[in-house]
Amino acid sequence: MRRRLPLLALLFALGLVAQVFADAAPWRRRRRPDIRSNRRSRSLVLPTDWPAEPTAPDAVDPERFARALNELCGWMPPARPARYTGYILRWAERFEVDPFLLGGLMYRMGRCRPDAEGLGGHGLTLIPRRMYGDYVRRGRYAYFVQKPDGDWEEKALELPDYPFSEHRLRRAEENLYFAAAFLHVWREQHQSLAHAYDQHPHRHYVSHFIWGDRVISDRAEDRVLTDRRRLLQYYGATPPPAPVERLGLSFVPPLDGAPRVISSWLGAERDGGERSHRGIDIESELGEPVRAAAAGRVNFAGVDLPGSRNNRNMEREEIEAVPRDDLGRGGRYVCILHHPPGAADAADEAESEGEDAESEGEDAESGPPRWLRTCYMHLEDVEVEWGDEVEAGQRIGTVGRTGMRRSAPHLHFELHSPEGVLDASEVLDAFLLGRNPDAEE
Repeated sequence: MRRRLPLLALLFALGLVAQVFADAAPWRRRRRPDIRSNRRSRSLVLPTDWPAEPTAPDAVDPERFARALNELCGWMPPARPARYTGYILRWAERFEVDPFLLGGLMYRMGRCRPDAEGLGGHGLTLIPRRMYGDYVRRGRYAYFVQKPDGDWEEKALELPDYPFSEHRLRRAEENLYFAAAFLHVWREQHQSLAHAYDQHPHRHYVSHFIWGDRVISDRAEDRVLTDRRRLLQYYGATPPPAPVERLGLSFVPPLDGAPRVISSWLGAERDGGERSHRGIDIESELGEPVRAAAAGRVNFAGVDLPGSRNNRNMEREEIEAVPRDDLGRGGRYVCILHHPPGAADAADEAESEGEDAESEGEDAESGPPRWLRTCYMHLEDVEVEWGDEVEAGQRIGTVGRTGMRRSAPHLHFELHSPEGVLDASEVLDAFLLGRNPDAEE
């Protein structure tokens, strides 16, 4: 009996090995070089936190799409939005993919620049030739999908229009052609890959375009899908989120494509605990529009300089003239003063009775606070001046990283009242997502 035990163990092990080989993918793993996951970023929001993504319209008007693409990408030569729109719509139809996803991917990966390089890839969507080179040959892309019985079926997508080379990937039309084709295949393989490789939980097959066969993080897809929502919003396929009534005001998102992700919260430690964060940071991209969160009057438009209370209102030309290295932590920023309508009436009544209305904050009986102030910091461009009256949702500047030393571009947003700093994440909760690591369970 003892002699039979090793034999049985060997047969059992061989059976496990055979099963592993049966389940394994019959190709060498495709992966993008030079890309890593940010562990902290992965903890900010989970795939289950997101609402369903909006659907794209069945028919797309090229002129409207070109205008929306120009808004998403920022400045482009006059003829480029229409030309890129033609490529996107043509190849999206050819390979049966969402043109708004392809447009968002083009912005997120290559910032709409045909000469973009990074993440081991080339061109508008940073396609890495090394990741696909073994499988795109002689005008066809060979790939596998898993059948219901567990066996793998080899398939092929015909790609006869252009040779697959780095030179071609640096040309806009060819890059978008291959990007649409690869999105088509990743969509077909998405479920099969979930069985073949350990995957980080994610929502969309576009994650594989970024990572390859094995998804390491879902945060890259979050950003691509945010850009897709922005493109849909600029096109007019989805309306901006409805305003929310808080503290006597109608608030709207300060950034397009809501919901957006909070990357740092009120009260978070700064400089090793020497100070606390006085607002929230919202993930965003350099140059994207920043909008007034509520109607009001600009009561600061200028720069933060080092030192105590060394903030200066300036005209736009003066702001641009201040060297970036001379800026304080807030960089270029804007503050808007808001007077809730009901609060103004209450203040007038209080003043008529001889009360000190300025000292009153929010009270359950007296109504909303007499005033609120929103501030938008680290801006790249300031597009309003002191005294300007602004409407909710009006563009007031663009996202930047002025005043920062290490952080990536983002919007620092503050909300003030007579009582002090308020938690903007609670007021704008309809437009924001995120998990505060310091919140009590």
